[in-house]
Amino acid sequence: MRILMIQPNYHSGGAEIAGNWPPSWVPYVGGALKTAGFNEVRFVDAMTNYIEDAELVEIIRNYQPDVVLATAITPMIYKSQNTLRLVKEINPETKTIMGGVHPTYMYREVLNEAPWVDYIIRGEGEEITVNLMRAIADGTDLLNRRNILGIAFLEDGKIVATPAHPPIKDLNTLTPDWSLLEWEKYIYTPLNTRVAVPNYSRGCPFRCRFCSQWKFWRKYRSRSPKHFVDEIERLVKEYQVGFFILADEEPTINKSRFMALCRELIDRNLGVHWGINTRVTDVLRDEKELPLYRQAGLVHVSLGTEAAAQLNLNLFRKETTIADNKRAVQLLRENGILAEVQFIMGLPTETPETIEETYRMARDWQADMTNWNMYTPWPFSELFQDLADKVEIRDYSHYNFVTPIIKPEKMTREEVLKGVLRNYARFYSWKFLEYWLEKDPFKRRYLLGCLWAFVKTTFNKRFYNLKRVKQKGLHTEIEFGFDESRILSAEQMANLRQERPADIDFVGTISACGAPNDLQSGNTYTKAHQQHDIIQVAVIEDDQQTRIDLRVNLRAQTGIEVASEATNAETGLVLLESIDVDVAVVDSTLPDMDLVKFIRNARKVQANSYVIPSKILVLVSPDGQEVLCDALAAGVDGICAKNAPIEKLAEAVRITHRNGKYQDPAIAHLLPTTVTAG
Repeated sequence: MRILMIQPNYHSGGAEIAGNWPPSWVPYVGGALKTAGFNEVRFVDAMTNYIEDAELVEIIRNYQPDVVLATAITPMIYKSQNTLRLVKEINPETKTIMGGVHPTYMYREVLNEAPWVDYIIRGEGEEITVNLMRAIADGTDLLNRRNILGIAFLEDGKIVATPAHPPIKDLNTLTPDWSLLEWEKYIYTPLNTRVAVPNYSRGCPFRCRFCSQWKFWRKYRSRSPKHFVDEIERLVKEYQVGFFILADEEPTINKSRFMALCRELIDRNLGVHWGINTRVTDVLRDEKELPLYRQAGLVHVSLGTEAAAQLNLNLFRKETTIADNKRAVQLLRENGILAEVQFIMGLPTETPETIEETYRMARDWQADMTNWNMYTPWPFSELFQDLADKVEIRDYSHYNFVTPIIKPEKMTREEVLKGVLRNYARFYSWKFLEYWLEKDPFKRRYLLGCLWAFVKTTFNKRFYNLKRVKQKGLHTEIEFGFDESRILSAEQMANLRQERPADIDFVGTISACGAPNDLQSGNTYTKAHQQHDIIQVAVIEDDQQTRIDLRVNLRAQTGIEVASEATNAETGLVLLESIDVDVAVVDSTLPDMDLVKFIRNARKVQANSYVIPSKILVLVSPDGQEVLCDALAAGVDGICAKNAPIEKLAEAVRITHRNGKYQDPAIAHLLPTTVTAG
């Protein structure tokens, strides 16, 4: 059976600035297919090769595939739909399959607009695609497709979505086939070297309101550092890759694993450089480890700083402050790592003053690089539901981070775009001189390479899709080119808000893959505790200074490491569901959830997760008798006075970890009964 995988020919002027990126879905899904015995697999990258429809038709006709798979992020959806339409026009018997984030959530809309799509893969693709392909090869797909988990299709004119397929239990079982790619095409412009985008982890335990990755992947998982670096070694030695991007949403959340990954890279001395996206809080947490990260080849960190005003950080459900952002940039630069900051622009409250403020911040923080990204209201995100009556542009081809989709209350879209372009021009004009004066030779070469990427794509007008900016005498006009048929009236927007075409909720376990909310997918995991020589601690504390003090002081104690931290109960629960920690040190008065509810929820989420349940050590004030009784009734493992000396708290952590229980003698008199401290 001949299988053809196609990356649709879509371009936006965004990420392509830095070069051509290999589509990582191809080696991972293609490798799964080959491992399952489907050996006739071919890939066509219509995006990188700018293959227009006429040429693509000839490629498809010559190969005569039995099945064609295409992917689709939101701005690529129309190109993907059109690609599969071409397939059906050539041969109506060819099976057409679409996967990706957008069709996972928007399968109803996709199947209504493109009924020629036979199947939609919903969620993580490897195992679902193999199961579907086996049914197609056997000729049983029409008969048995309702029993194939994780797909959607049309049947007698009605849309059917099967229950979700469980997430892949062990990412070490992935079998990517990197030979499917034309490696000479994937060049990272700043270093003029081949680039790869391998998967180290999948999922994000944080729940930013503008994003839905945390619902697409459903569970945060990561590969073993050794297994992942094995793959990096193959990429370097077999395909001459000199740079890789960890495009994972949260590669650094599990600090001990990330450090082990770095040590593995150092030990093998592969000479490869790499970059990541991560959270500001993780950089602050890892201040002492940054030299190790740089030694391992990490040279570029992109920070999701997001907004100029703290109000916007709160709107996005980010957990950082403006001061945190500035400090993280400084720490990265001090350790020879390029610090890139990201701003989200074009919200309803945008003004000329807020645009100017982002420029001042970028300069004040002394960021090495800055990106101003237009707010892209993914139609399946939580924030989109709040802003739906302000999103009249439903032309998804422009949902690309470089086009203002929402019209601010006090600005036109044109004014927003001009303000952002002005920020870019000013910022990188300053950087031209600064880059040349950089003392670190490698970093100077890298920064100048980044600048060259900006300059080159500005001249050819691919940067930020500059072709739409028209100079008419002294006047500049912008032609956004929105599809008029996809601009909605107020009445149409109100109707769509009621219909909620995206299959997603925001109250718990994902339903977006076709599964009921209470799907116990976690029960399929085999829990295997990762052995630590050092006790791994998560700190869940809302007061910033207290949290910082706990992090710094606990890490100074023998045998204890702060693996992660959270500022509220909701994020704390996500951490405990997602990563292995031995002891969670929890403030008894978190702002968003009472302690009893937190403890019960923590037990519940860990019981349904692949992690080993953490011990919970609660910090209480001396006057918290009622809290103490309630916590014990809820099943807390340890209790310690919040004002205890750090040495005593460290001992409480050790005893809680070793014995499974601890009660501070200093507050034992507040309890009706006491337990020996261990």
